[in-house]
Amino acid sequence: RETRLLDAAHIIDDRDEQGYPLVSNGLSLCSIHHRAFDHDLVGITPDYVVKIRESILQEHDGEMLLHGLQKMHGKKIDLPRSIPSRPDKSLLEIRFEQFSRPA
Repeated sequence: RETRLLDAAHIIDDRDEQGYPLVSNGLSLCSIHHRAFDHDLVGITPDYVVKIRESILQEHDGEMLLHGLQKMHGKKIDLPRSIPSRPDKSLLEIRFEQFSRPA
């Protein structure tokens, strides 16, 4: 909840044709989760469930990885109260398809 540690992450990159500069094309993530999301190590389903890439789930690299990523697998993200501020499900679907492809 420390806002100084949060980044605005695009669901669909703004260089993409569908990457509109709208709040609904974004997620509020800490810098570690932002980087993991950008590199498809973390995905978010259209139903707002966090998925961690299998290779990361199998990795044994200490407490930071365990608590920072692995334990998030299968949990729902917290959503803004304002419906227009929530991540767009159709954009999450597109992005999750990208995440789901083999690395």
